[in-house]
Amino acid sequence: MNVKDIEALEKRYFDEIAFFVDKNIQWFLERLKSKNEIKKDWLKIFKATSREAYDKASELDKGAERVVSNMFGQYRVFAVNSSPIGSDLMFETPDAFIHLEVKTATDSNPADFKGKIQIAQNQTTYATSQTKRGNPYPFIPSLPTIYSNNKICLTYVIQIIHNNDEDLPKIIVLFSIPNGLLKSTYGNCVNSGKHAQKLNRLNSRGDIRFLYKDTKKFENLKDKPNRIKVIYPQNPARQLIKDFLGLEEL
Repeated sequence: MNVKDIEALEKRYFDEIAFFVDKNIQWFLERLKSKNEIKKDWLKIFKATSREAYDKASELDKGAERVVSNMFGQYRVFAVNSSPIGSDLMFETPDAFIHLEVKTATDSNPADFKGKIQIAQNQTTYATSQTKRGNPYPFIPSLPTIYSNNKICLTYVIQIIHNNDEDLPKIIVLFSIPNGLLKSTYGNCVNSGKHAQKLNRLNSRGDIRFLYKDTKKFENLKDKPNRIKVIYPQNPARQLIKDFLGLEEL
């Protein structure tokens, strides 16, 4: 499979996911707010058990996954797959496996946004041996670039950046992570991850910070369309894109 064919499939399903989420955005936003109706029942426990200070601990960490899962599940956009190795959501189509990860971050924790996103081994096909800075960083993804039934593996992220004290998110973004077979195009577009700097049982670092600001276009397609789409708000201000995506423009 050549690089243009890979990116054509990535773009096709990127557009399908974006269209579906955009079409259901009001329902999506309402369900994200649903936690607030019973906040007095869980807030104290959440604060006591969070691994981070409250302003950096996302109240949507688990709930957003449920909302996205329900949204895709109720309409059966794609067929789900039961593989134990994969992202929050894993789907199968006639020509691909789609992994869709849901990531949340509070607006006071820029280490988790501004053009980068933490990605674990089960969430990507993109291997690397060093960071963008050239530092050694062995990372072996757990997802294959192409599955044994010849279906390509495609990986996407929905990122929700918000403030715990506000009903609506600051921004919701969808982006496509390049398949590992596109390494010749995108190079070492990663920084080191969050976890301890030692190899795990798979002889790899556990995660990376993927620099989506360095892979913002489908470089092998005509006119180089965006790999990044702001789902909410519509027509985002330039300052919003700069503050939360680390980009001057899309």
